[in-house]
Amino acid sequence: MIALKNLTIGFGHELFSVHDFNFEIGRVYSILGRNGIGKSTLLRAIAGLNSPLKGSVLIENNDIVNMSGKAVAQKIAFVNSNPLGVSHLPVDEFLLLGRSNFTSIWGAYSKDDLDILAHTKMLFQIEHLGMKYTNQLSTGELQLCAIAKAFIQGSDMILLDEPTSALDYSNKRKIYDLLLRQASEYKKGIILTTHDIELAFKYAFKFLLINSRSKTLEKISSFSEAEKEFLI
Repeated sequence: MIALKNLTIGFGHELFSVHDFNFEIGRVYSILGRNGIGKSTLLRAIAGLNSPLKGSVLIENNDIVNMSGKAVAQKIAFVNSNPLGVSHLPVDEFLLLGRSNFTSIWGAYSKDDLDILAHTKMLFQIEHLGMKYTNQLSTGELQLCAIAKAFIQGSDMILLDEPTSALDYSNKRKIYDLLLRQASEYKKGIILTTHDIELAFKYAFKFLLINSRSKTLEKISSFSEAEKEFLI
């Protein structure tokens, strides 16, 4: 579980605050809000990549600032909005980077690592991409591989910044289906940001809105005409 305590998000000046909120495993949380309101900044603060202006991020009651990078990576995986392909890096090797917390000092992969790789490629239906270089993939393929790498990491929580941006409708649905399955079947906690509101509301996600007027993070189950103003 991740707990946010009296958190103030921003760069130099306050964007919004989170007084007290818990993210639990087995659920998908979708964070909504206007462009520039701080959705990505919040995700990066939860992942320990940015420091909040005030407050604490607790992972199983441990303040993230007191945890090593390896300890955080064992609990949280982060997928940014624009994963980039790299020439001469095969997909299999890219995916296995998610096992770096489990390899020996020599970087050797165990049978368990390779079994997890095979299972994940089957789960994400990307077996045919294994020997392709990551810079040869389409946007949708690379996005799927980035999420698969986060799954392979074995973390309890997976954070995704706009995971369906620039994808067609079919691939958006595929990614949302996979995220919901990871939460329900594999007991992962998923936190994502999105502007695909109409599609996202078709899924059993927990929705959080960064309210640009009150400058707070709020729970919502549906949105009224007034609330739509915050989402456009």
